[in-house]
Amino acid sequence: MSAFLPSNPDEHQRLLVDQIKDGALSRMVLMGIEGGDSATRAATSERLAKAMRADGAFASVVNGDAASRELDQHYLMQSRYLLSPRVTAERFSAEGLRGAIQGSINALGGSAGLLLKAIFPQDPTGELPALIERMTNGRMPSSQDGVWTSASGDIALLVAMTAAPGTDTDAQEQVLARIRSAFDAAREGADVRLLMSGTPVFSVDARRTIRAEIERLSLVGGLAILTIMLAFYRSARNVVIGLIPVLTGIVVAVVAVSLGFGTVHAITVGFGTTLLGETLDYSIYYLVQSGNNANWRREYWPTIRLGVATSICGFAALLFSSFPGLAQLGVYSIAGLLTAAAVTRFVLPVLPARPVPDSSIHWLGGKMAGVSLQVRRLKWLAALLAVASLAIVLVNHDRLWAKGLSGLNPAPLNLQKLDERLRREAGAPDLSHMLVVSAPTADQALQAGEQVEASLAPLVQSGTIARIDNPAHFLPSTAAQQSRRSALPDSAELSDRLRQAVAALPVKADRFQPFVEDVQAAKAAAPITLQTLKGTSFEFLLQSLLLHRDSGWAVLMPVALPEGAAKAQAARSAIEAALGHAEPRQQAYFLDMDRQATEMFGQYLNEALVFSVAGVVGVVLLLALALRQPARIARVLMPLVGAVVIVMAAHVLAGTALTLLHLVGLLLIVAVGSNYALFFDQSFGPASALTQGALQRGLSRTQAAALASLALANVSTMIGFGILAWSQVPVLHAIGATVGPGALLALLLAMAWSGAREGRTPEVAA
Repeated sequence: MSAFLPSNPDEHQRLLVDQIKDGALSRMVLMGIEGGDSATRAATSERLAKAMRADGAFASVVNGDAASRELDQHYLMQSRYLLSPRVTAERFSAEGLRGAIQGSINALGGSAGLLLKAIFPQDPTGELPALIERMTNGRMPSSQDGVWTSASGDIALLVAMTAAPGTDTDAQEQVLARIRSAFDAAREGADVRLLMSGTPVFSVDARRTIRAEIERLSLVGGLAILTIMLAFYRSARNVVIGLIPVLTGIVVAVVAVSLGFGTVHAITVGFGTTLLGETLDYSIYYLVQSGNNANWRREYWPTIRLGVATSICGFAALLFSSFPGLAQLGVYSIAGLLTAAAVTRFVLPVLPARPVPDSSIHWLGGKMAGVSLQVRRLKWLAALLAVASLAIVLVNHDRLWAKGLSGLNPAPLNLQKLDERLRREAGAPDLSHMLVVSAPTADQALQAGEQVEASLAPLVQSGTIARIDNPAHFLPSTAAQQSRRSALPDSAELSDRLRQAVAALPVKADRFQPFVEDVQAAKAAAPITLQTLKGTSFEFLLQSLLLHRDSGWAVLMPVALPEGAAKAQAARSAIEAALGHAEPRQQAYFLDMDRQATEMFGQYLNEALVFSVAGVVGVVLLLALALRQPARIARVLMPLVGAVVIVMAAHVLAGTALTLLHLVGLLLIVAVGSNYALFFDQSFGPASALTQGALQRGLSRTQAAALASLALANVSTMIGFGILAWSQVPVLHAIGATVGPGALLALLLAMAWSGAREGRTPEVAA
């Protein structure tokens, strides 16, 4: 999917692209252990977490076990006075202490009284419970037998961050294999199963699935095509010769992309090679039509050459795309097409191909002529279908194309649902809506984040915003820590204030000596740093919310908006207004990830569509230059337009939103279909149209060869691409469901709208 991310995003888009490619979320693996009883799952979780923590392939591993829980509790207890925003000079005055201690005494009578009673002498102001409530806010996973579990208790939960970047699929695949290996050892023969989700799982699964699907479907389609070729040519030698243009085209295409971009996306090779299936048509045209080499070059090569030129015009639209994957696909296709055409023109004629039997040519050519006559009788029905399809496309133009990345997500639906469940159960950060605050250093970014949060506090208090999370909650800025440290009184002063504070309360000041000692320790403690959080659950969250970028550091502050579209929109407007008036001005903005993704891909999709229109204009100009007759130009273009419009309308009626892969498929319909339309214009235009009389008199070998080659090329295209329509991978299905029927439609429409008068066989002025 990263191949379809723009190469030059703006500042806001850059954050989205970084998150998808290399952000913390792209390295997060969510795990669940199911089966067995609760104790077995918990024990397996503890052993698995221990093994993973000792493995350098993981930056952090959390599962709520005793080891990480003790670290979390120790960190919060030791650092509570530097972490708590309630630590002010007023709160530690005699009056402030009285109110805080009275509140804790009241809480002792509540449901958590037993727990609070144990820490009351050490934390009479209740800073620790308040911190836990602020940081978890009810979003911590449930716990059972000492580890995190799902709410239903049937799955033990773990979350890990890989050390390898999210874009390194090979490394992620190795990491997942290490997790499976560690799990096999950790379960110690128990009947428990490992569930895994997260972006690394998606990317590895997508690559494996796409590779397997392409290999399986290509094998089936390839064997079917080769069988048909062998049956038609009746020569294994011709079958081998027919593959030479395709294979050389692939080799040159890979080299061209490698030289041009420095690297070749796997998806470029996969889809590009599929697109180059078109070049198999060239050898088919040559082997079937070339009864006499000299005649073939004079009568047919100009048509093939013009078809190659129109295909290049279409794929040239991809060269200028901001999506590196599409740009590579453009170079790959053009280099492959040019090479295959050159090999067909200059190499195949010198190879010892066997003449294709006349019986095969006349049999298939005659069948095609009969089909052509039948189809031509339906030309007005075909025109009506094309007009109706155009109307459907125009009426539905606003929902024709998919929004955002959803249409390109290769993950199967069951894996997406598992990810959604594990992410919710584990309380992973929801970055759908967030504030982004940037600064040159991490500490400055944290301080700016604290100021932005303070400026939005009225919106939280009024309920306009449900909640704001901030990495500064776990790692306050140096300024915030210093301010809180300064608010703490020294030992003597605190003891004196305590005596005043508890004078009217049912407790004695002497009981709070541990509290006095902790406050003094906090005043003398070293500042909290990233290293302080090492090994805690908060380190894991900090990696997700504090980002080191090329331009400095960014703090991500997830924002929970109220439910309901109207309230959510009102919250967005209020946030943006508050950010605009916040003082001092910060480099901060509100980011709606879904909206940003939709806008970004809408922008770049529009760009791709504009380039595609430019490519179509290039095709029209090329045909105008070559054919020089408006009627012939229209006769060539109409089947292409008709096929594209009907396929688009079919997708609309099927409820399929078109993606960039559909766009590539539509371009391929133009590329393949142009060959059909040009051959019908050359051999069966108005001057030499197929009629019942001509058919009864018998087809010439030239006409029969032209029809037979078109039939063979069309069948190979439909098999090669149409079989992809059966793939469960959305991106492969998109190509197959577009090109397969589109190629057949282009041929049928070229037949239906070809001329109707008998006469000569014109030449193509190319």
